[in-house]
Amino acid sequence: MSGINDYDYQNIHDRKLAESICVAATVQVTKFDPAKMTVNVQPLAKHLQNGKYESQPPILGIPVACTRSGGYIFRPWIKPGDTGVVVYLDHDMDSTLSGGKESTPATERNHSTSDAVFIGAIVSGGFTVNGLPSDSLALAKEDGSIYVAIKSDQVSIKGNVDIQGKLTVSETVSAQNI
Repeated sequence: MSGINDYDYQNIHDRKLAESICVAATVQVTKFDPAKMTVNVQPLAKHLQNGKYESQPPILGIPVACTRSGGYIFRPWIKPGDTGVVVYLDHDMDSTLSGGKESTPATERNHSTSDAVFIGAIVSGGFTVNGLPSDSLALAKEDGSIYVAIKSDQVSIKGNVDIQGKLTVSETVSAQNI
């Protein structure tokens, strides 16, 4: 007798099954294609293969998740070396991405690297954000040298401002504030 009872066998089976399902991963960007809004990434966590930890293969041509709605888009500019997160969708995404509507999956694959989406860069490696106004939503350079910050009572801008088009000011502007 092998010494494994039904309960142990089920636990081993459940653990192996859970290990085989891809849900999400931290990755490092190796290439960004701004025209296609895709990235190539290298997973950062090694996986156990034959009793030894080995690097995972890169994942290529992953769509970048952007916020797009109402005729507006928030498009990030990603650089090689950025750390981010990929999420592996539950089902084959080919039909839904190409058609942009509800459809039947083209294959039966689930949680596959072929169906990964790059969610975005994250702050990692002990990096701290400094130089930005507190209690605000800010779009900034990571060193705080340039920013646009929205606070509860004002918008703050630091850095040179280039305006292309018409500037309309509906309040009195004093020279000391320019």
